[in-house]
Amino acid sequence: MTTPKYFSDLPDLQYGQTVNKAGQINYVKMKDFFRLMKPKDDIFKEDTIYTNYVVQDGERPDQISYEEYGDNQYYWIILQINEITDYYNQWPLSNRELEEFCKKKYGGIEGMNVVSHYETVQTFDENNNIVLPGGLQVPADFIYYYPAKPGSESTLSSLPAQVTFYDYERRLNEKKSDIFILKERYISDYVREVKKRGFDIKNTQVSSIKTGDLLR
Repeated sequence: MTTPKYFSDLPDLQYGQTVNKAGQINYVKMKDFFRLMKPKDDIFKEDTIYTNYVVQDGERPDQISYEEYGDNQYYWIILQINEITDYYNQWPLSNRELEEFCKKKYGGIEGMNVVSHYETVQTFDENNNIVLPGGLQVPADFIYYYPAKPGSESTLSSLPAQVTFYDYERRLNEKKSDIFILKERYISDYVREVKKRGFDIKNTQVSSIKTGDLLR
C-alpha cells in the first residue's frame, strides 16, 4: 500500500529499520505519521458520519477504500478510525491465514482441534423464555436442569458445547472483522484537515495548533 497523496505535507522521518554487523543503523525515510491527529471522541461517537462494515475473507484496507470511495489511497483513514496501529496483528486474517496461524501455534491440525474449554448453549423453555444464556464457560460435566415451562414438573436439561482452540481463534478473528468506516461524503473533509495539519506543522513551531471539525 503506497503512501497516500494527502500525506504529502507531513514532515519526513528517518526511521531506524535494521542494524548491520558494524552497529550502524540503516534508516528508511517515511512520513511522520505520529504527528497525525485522531478523530474527536464526541465525533467518533456520532453514528451519523460512520457506518459499520464487515471485512470479507482476505479483504484489505486498500480494497475497501477503492470499493467505498473509488480510490485505494484512503486505506489509512480506515486504519486510523479503527485505531489499528499494528496491521499484522489487528487486521483480520483470511481463512487460509487463520488456519496456517493455528497450525503453527497449536502444533498442526490435530492440536488446533483439541478442546480449549466448554460453554453453555443458549437454552429456552417451551414458552420461548431464555433460561440459560449461552457462552458461559463451564466444566465438561456441566448439566443444566430446568422446568419445561414455568410451574411445570417436567424437567429438561442442557449440555455444554465444546470449543476448540481453532474455534476460539476464529471468534477473535471475527471480532476484528467488525469495523467502522467513514461515510463517503465526509472523506473530503477528513482529507482537507489532514492536509491542513501537515501544512501547519511545516509552517509553524507553535505546539498548540487549531484543528478542524473532525480531528483533534
